[in-house]
Amino acid sequence: MTEKVAVVTGANRGIGLAVTQQLAQQGVRVLAGCRAAERATALDALAKQGLPVEVVALAVDDRGSLEALAEGIRTRFGGLDILINNAGVALDHWQSFFELSPDCLRETLETNLLGVLNCCQLLVPLIQAKGAGRVVNVSTELASMSEMAMGSTVAYRSSKAAVNAMTVLLARELEKEYPQILVNAACPGWVNTELGGPDAPRTPDEGADTIVWLATLPDDGPSGGLYRDRAVYPW
Repeated sequence: MTEKVAVVTGANRGIGLAVTQQLAQQGVRVLAGCRAAERATALDALAKQGLPVEVVALAVDDRGSLEALAEGIRTRFGGLDILINNAGVALDHWQSFFELSPDCLRETLETNLLGVLNCCQLLVPLIQAKGAGRVVNVSTELASMSEMAMGSTVAYRSSKAAVNAMTVLLARELEKEYPQILVNAACPGWVNTELGGPDAPRTPDEGADTIVWLATLPDDGPSGGLYRDRAVYPW
């Protein structure tokens, strides 16, 4: 069987690192995106264990770095099987709607939303070249419209709600010509990471589970949905 190739953004720590490890343990060659090579110590450790993990320079808000990555993938592998858009920021730490600055919202959207757009526009064509594959956008239950009970973290939640919409729109655009390219969003839950904080009850491995499940769905799996704990979650 031909080795599958995945790109994971924000792979150097937390959920991205756990996703990278779990995919690699399943025999997937993971191109682990990291903005700065000096932050890739944990990824290097996975590679030294013999897992098929390669650190790649990748900044989701830099289309030049993505273009270079896409060309390298095209040359080496002829295409891509899995794209996991994990990189994200939460800059408005429990600020209310009226405390949020436009600059904070703009910076959040640059990474969380435009980063997903950049990655999909430049890397999904490599999945189309294979005719089948998986795209997983990491979202949050805080972006569920039915869960919008509190008026805080407006930038983070708004950016992820927009990612949810982008997930559906990409899935619908691909479904007719590429029915075996499945596009879904995942809620990892409240995870003990740099973003989630030390009080979060879930481990990165637990947070990664649904993401990896969606990344390895069979060809007749669902597309255009939001999932938490391997079950449909309300938009």
